[in-house]
Amino acid sequence: MLSPENIAATLLAERLPLTAFFASVTRDFHLAEDVFQEVCVKAVTRAETFETTAHLMNWARLTGKNRAIDILRARDGRYVGLSDEMLDLLADEWPEESRTDAMQEALGHCIEQITPNNRELLRLRYFERRNCTDVAAIMGRKIETVYQALARLHKTLGDCIRTRFQHEASL
Repeated sequence: MLSPENIAATLLAERLPLTAFFASVTRDFHLAEDVFQEVCVKAVTRAETFETTAHLMNWARLTGKNRAIDILRARDGRYVGLSDEMLDLLADEWPEESRTDAMQEALGHCIEQITPNNRELLRLRYFERRNCTDVAAIMGRKIETVYQALARLHKTLGDCIRTRFQHEASL
């Protein structure tokens, strides 16, 4: 049986894939986020129900899909999204476990490989969520320099992550 803490951690780790799945039903990312939040609350209150992570994820996808359709029907009087058959096929093909943890680990490794100056740039832009104008002012750079540095960092980190996954796949 999964604890409420394990359920919350699992669902948060799978937030993006689940929300993407719900968005495929709703065609509205904000509504998909609302559905995700409802699924999380419902799952934590039903903690004794789930024996494994796979059971939780299957339940979350089905519950979220059904809730999304219910919301759309209540709002519009009918659901005009993907057919039940297509949604079932999509749910069947959806990965049981995401690569989120492995990707985060790879990203962490790759960030350790860049210069302290570039780590500071990433921290300001993405962790503190500052806009590029603010980042440029804080770092004493031109905004064009910040844009170019971020573009290079995106490419460098993407290449590093791909290389890391290719290396792991070859083992």
